Amino acid sequence: MAQPDSLDKLVTEAGYLRDHLLRVEGQDSTALGIALQPFERANGDAEPTEEQITALATAFQDAHDKALNAVDGYTLNEVLKGRSPHSYRTSVFGSFILTTLGVLLVVTAFYFSNWASRATFAISEAEDFVEFDHFNSIMKLVELESYFEEIGEQAVNSDMEPQLVYLEGLTSLKAHYHQEALLPAKMSQLIEEVNPLRQRMKRWRVDYCRTTDKSTLPVLMRLIGPTFNCPSGPAQFTTSQTTRGITPEPETRAFRVRIDEINKLQRDTMKIAGRRPLNEYISSYYKVQSQKQTLHEWLNVVYLWALPIVYGALGSIVYCMWRVLNPNLAAVGALYAIMRTAFAGLAALTLSMLLVPSNILTAGVDLNRPIVYLLSFIFGYSIEAFVSTLNMLNTYLSQSLTPKPRKPAGGQ
Repeated sequence: MAQPDSLDKLVTEAGYLRDHLLRVEGQDSTALGIALQPFERANGDAEPTEEQITALATAFQDAHDKALNAVDGYTLNEVLKGRSPHSYRTSVFGSFILTTLGVLLVVTAFYFSNWASRATFAISEAEDFVEFDHFNSIMKLVELESYFEEIGEQAVNSDMEPQLVYLEGLTSLKAHYHQEALLPAKMSQLIEEVNPLRQRMKRWRVDYCRTTDKSTLPVLMRLIGPTFNCPSGPAQFTTSQTTRGITPEPETRAFRVRIDEINKLQRDTMKIAGRRPLNEYISSYYKVQSQKQTLHEWLNVVYLWALPIVYGALGSIVYCMWRVLNPNLAAVGALYAIMRTAFAGLAALTLSMLLVPSNILTAGVDLNRPIVYLLSFIFGYSIEAFVSTLNMLNTYLSQSLTPKPRKPAGGQ
């Protein structure tokens, strides 16, 4: 005969399951209710027989198996604990938290998508800037100016084609300088938006290194300030120091004078094209190129790390919200929801980095992005199916790789 504690647990769980099946459409609780009748009579002195206990256990097992086909195991476990979804619903505060998390994830996905779109456009502008043949464009205008001076004003007025070529080159150069003035600031802002902590630390480092009285700084900056490596500043050289002992040979003087004249013509052409200030162009070139590389690296991180994690977590939150709205399913607990969402983000990251060969970090970021985000959301929504698939694969590989026992000689 079953122990009293086990029998009480069986009767209690059978009662909870019967009450739940009465409220679920398409479920039959008649057999379980009949089996429970001997245990719910007013006369508690009657000892249940072995046949009644066996009939109750059989009816409970059949009803449990049928209910498991209609609801998931989490809901059924909650039902057996007396927390049926028809009687216990999620609180208003819990529903508000889930909704808030869902909205925050949607806003985060929109923010990263918008940033990625602007960063992609800025990278294309930077590529156009880097590919622009600045030297030849300047020299072409310098040659045209020299040509106009040689042929005279009357010849210039008679032939308009060189003038149109000059104006076209000057317009292209003005557009390039306008891009040079705006592009570095735009790319710096994009880098700061995607990594605000690093930019804040840079500003703190500058403020810490420039401030003489450290007591006026905020407490946090004074704590982390000693870890900053303050630069001593570049070495300064005077003109006499840089040219001391260097006297050009007579045969090279004319060449250097000609080079200085060409540089002056280039600066004048830059001035006509509206470039301010007239500093070294090569510094702007390398700055844009460096920012383009940095922005491209962050774009890879956003496309292949951040957005798949966000979409995977969003899929998990949407699943939790759907359970709240479904009266036949038990809402998941707070700890379960947190663990499930975190695991969904990791699964989405794994999907993006490993399961889709065209989206490895070293490959391009323009391939299969919508597919990755869709799969991330689906796997986040049904993370249990993803885990079940991995378990089936693990079981199959374990059985396939396990060595089979050798049969004894002679077939015995």
